Amino acid sequence: MRYFLAGFFIISAALHLTNCTSPDNLDHLYPDSTVVIKFQDDYQIGEFHRRVKEFKSNPIGSDKIVFMGNSITYGMRRWDNKLEADNLVNRGISGDFSEGIQKRLDEIIHFKPVAVFILIGINDFFRDSTVSIYVTPSYVANNIIATASKIKKGTPKTKIYIQTILPINTKHNLMSRAEDIRHYYYYLNDDYSPSLNQQINQTNKIIKENDMFEVIDLHSIFLDSEEELNLKYSHDGLHLNEAGYDHWMRKIKPLIDKLNK
Repeated sequence: MRYFLAGFFIISAALHLTNCTSPDNLDHLYPDSTVVIKFQDDYQIGEFHRRVKEFKSNPIGSDKIVFMGNSITYGMRRWDNKLEADNLVNRGISGDFSEGIQKRLDEIIHFKPVAVFILIGINDFFRDSTVSIYVTPSYVANNIIATASKIKKGTPKTKIYIQTILPINTKHNLMSRAEDIRHYYYYLNDDYSPSLNQQINQTNKIIKENDMFEVIDLHSIFLDSEEELNLKYSHDGLHLNEAGYDHWMRKIKPLIDKLNK
């Protein structure tokens, strides 16, 4: 009987370990359908959970470099071969907010990546600031720094880089020029104050003044002579084109090479 019980406990322990390492048992690392993120539109809710489902089916794994962000980071997946690294993981979600990114850090902490690059914030400001009065530059900057802090607390050896929010081009943004939706994006007009770029600048200033995390200043390298997003790097005044991604990749490639050395 003694040998039977010993054998039973050994088999049970082995089954428990097997189940713990099964991908099916990693679901707790990902936000479920009850997660609420302030101000998400319907398409943003759908996209958020669509991407989370993809994350579940393709977990980060070990020894990875993770890029977290919104559609600008998501679009990077087409061009990250320029970094010449095979351990990159894209965790961009189109339409995500600085609050939303905080809802999906358990996976990061669990897999303890080599490094995390964070780029988030533009969607927070893509609305009327007189309605969303609490969405201020300090609110967004604090969310970004809180994200980095939570990662650092959960996985201290992970190197964290906060990237400054890119400028937008309000004069040539497709959404501000389309007649049928111009009234909806009235906050892109020249006379709107504070402008999106002013809010971005204030947020970046706070980010750069933090003394805990290394900051990569992407904002300054994408400016044109009028202090807006240089259109040679964008197809719509907001998102990057191939030249924009090439510009970004050349900025961070030395860091990737160093991390993987």
